Amino acid sequence: MRGQPFSIIGPQMLDSYYYHRWAIDIISGNFWGSDVFFLRPLYPYLLALVYSVLGQSVLAVQFVQAVLATISCFLLYDTARRSFGKRPAVFASFGFALTGILVFYTGTLLYVETTILLSLLFFWLILIAGRRTWLWIAAGICFGLLVICRPEIFLLLPFLFIWLWSRGNGGRSRLLTMAVAALVVIAVVPLRNYIVARDPVLFTAHSGINFYYGNNPAADGTWQPTAELEKGGGFSHERLAEISRSVEGREVKPSQASAYWTRQGLRFITHQPGLYLRLLGRKLLLSFSNYEVPNDYYPETARAGSLPLRLAFVDFGLVLALGFLGMVWAWPKRGRVLPAYLFVAAYFVSSLLFYVLSRLRAPVVPFLLMFAGYGLSELVDSLRQRRVMRTVVAVVIAVVVYIVSAIIPVDRSSYSAQAWTQTGNIHLEQQDFGKAAAAFQRALVALPSYSYARYSLVLALAGAGQTSDAKAEVRKMEQATAGSNDRKTLLSLAAARIAIANATSTADPAWRPARRLADAWVAISEGKYARAESLYRTSLDQNPDDAESSFLLGMVYARMDSLVQAREWLARAAAMDPANDAARTALKSVGSRLLR
Repeated sequence: MRGQPFSIIGPQMLDSYYYHRWAIDIISGNFWGSDVFFLRPLYPYLLALVYSVLGQSVLAVQFVQAVLATISCFLLYDTARRSFGKRPAVFASFGFALTGILVFYTGTLLYVETTILLSLLFFWLILIAGRRTWLWIAAGICFGLLVICRPEIFLLLPFLFIWLWSRGNGGRSRLLTMAVAALVVIAVVPLRNYIVARDPVLFTAHSGINFYYGNNPAADGTWQPTAELEKGGGFSHERLAEISRSVEGREVKPSQASAYWTRQGLRFITHQPGLYLRLLGRKLLLSFSNYEVPNDYYPETARAGSLPLRLAFVDFGLVLALGFLGMVWAWPKRGRVLPAYLFVAAYFVSSLLFYVLSRLRAPVVPFLLMFAGYGLSELVDSLRQRRVMRTVVAVVIAVVVYIVSAIIPVDRSSYSAQAWTQTGNIHLEQQDFGKAAAAFQRALVALPSYSYARYSLVLALAGAGQTSDAKAEVRKMEQATAGSNDRKTLLSLAAARIAIANATSTADPAWRPARRLADAWVAISEGKYARAESLYRTSLDQNPDDAESSFLLGMVYARMDSLVQAREWLARAAAMDPANDAARTALKSVGSRLLR
């Protein structure tokens, strides 16, 4: 994974970039922070630990996560061995090593690997604890950390309580011990939030916003931007952090803003039950789909450049098919393996509460693999014992489940276009214009109408000096998007910091701002800086808050040696978009030139 473009952390990797900067802030002396937690805090503190020991290296994090994945593989083996037997455990652990999505997330700067490890460690601890109190305390601590990492998993706790309570007096005392330890760990977050910001937010300021993203009239079961939250300004964590402190223009506490967005989501559920039920059905289908719905990180582009990922042939559909078979056959012994059923149910239900993404679904895979190992083991026994009917029925069930999982409709071309556009933009930031252009062209093969990919292709071609090709793409962009006012397209463009979402009628069609910015890049490649200045000025007249155009206008002035104006516009860009490292670097360079 270290050879992938996204292994260089930058603004394109939204959540990862936020965690990365948060970890740097922690090791720079701001350990406790100064506001309530906005995103889940466990992973950035883990990153900070890795950075402080091994340096600020993505490769170091990937190495540590590979070690964690190895531990998870052995934990899976031992939990499956204790629950189902040795042979199912061997099948499950080899399945873990060969499941592509698990290999993929080992190399990403996200909390997925941590969630998988904590889930398996907790399950393993409650299996081996017996009468040893200290192991029940360890299990409680582990569960508390798991909830901090993935708050939705808290819904598992009542079912575990019922299971342990049913095991008699011994189980009840262990339950109490584990629960106290877990609650003490979980309480650290609201206690810290109250001490730092005088606002006892239970988990994060983002919780209510996150719930509304998954439950609103425009939701489709995956993460999608919403007009209410972005308000034409594009997606960024900084913008959402501002929203998490305001309601309808009034500044409020984060807990109040989070409650407001939670109520908005519940209002949708209660006032539009028919639409919500359709959304719930869509989420359920996506939960069982063989396609891994991406977000920030795209398995498709990684697989294209990674032999190990191509060799990891086990996909979700295969795990689900064999896992379903194992669940059916294991039901008679459910008393012994009930926690495995509960973990599968908890992870699927948490997806229904919010939205379905491959990185949120990945932690359920090891538990499905336990059942898949058992199902495969039972299938082998059926073959050996020549139980023809049982074998045929099992194979038919598994094949049907796999086929259904594979044919569940997903807008794959759209995700493919997004994936290759993201890859191209990373190459573009590194000024590798040839690779960037190739990636954008692959995006346009997947989805020819994807205006943002064509716009970015213009930037790559102009940067490479291929002016005539860039002009040709500008003409195609005009033809492809003229008169279009598609709301979803506008939102996706806005999320990419291109100010097109202000178009409100066919009198001001969506393609004009995009074409103007593309024309400016072509002008820069031809050395026509005055024309580029004019185009960016026009763009900013229509949208003064566009940080991207402010930055690019500042760069144009820098090339024209108009350093005072360059400093002014670069400073505006850095103020509007604090995550724009390029603007800050350019501003520092311009400042040094002014002092000479």
